[in-house]
Amino acid sequence: MAGFLKNIVNKISGYEEYDVYDEELEPQEDIGYEEEPVDPPSYGRQNPFRARQNRVVDIKTGNGSQVVVLQPADIDTAKAVSNHVRAGRTVICNFEKVDPKVAQRVVDFITGAAFALDGQVSPVSNSIFVIVPRSVSLLQGAGENESALDYLRHVKGTQHG
Repeated sequence: MAGFLKNIVNKISGYEEYDVYDEELEPQEDIGYEEEPVDPPSYGRQNPFRARQNRVVDIKTGNGSQVVVLQPADIDTAKAVSNHVRAGRTVICNFEKVDPKVAQRVVDFITGAAFALDGQVSPVSNSIFVIVPRSVSLLQGAGENESALDYLRHVKGTQHG
């Protein structure tokens, strides 16, 4: 009776008994795989720094900084100034021979672009500005703490007054 119940349980659970055969496996054909010979490790005197020599990376001594001098007379040139600052170059803008209204628009554009790029704009004189990217530190003289915006407000106030 136990065998009968065992057969019913096996059929319900999906378990089938298989006959186990003890047969020897036939040798399979060689598929042509060949192992590459491995050189045995040498235990002679080695330079302990030799393994590290391949990890050395050349460091350039110069930082490759460039300074661009422009005389922006229109908005297209102001865009070029912004592209130079984006590329990591310092730009000096000379507005001496530019119409003051155009110069004001260009300076506004450049100041906004420098702000957006985390750069800095600083006046050198009434008509010359320096624009530096975020990777460049701009140090001003001891008595010259006036920011570019303060300078622009001052210039704008003197034009209307």
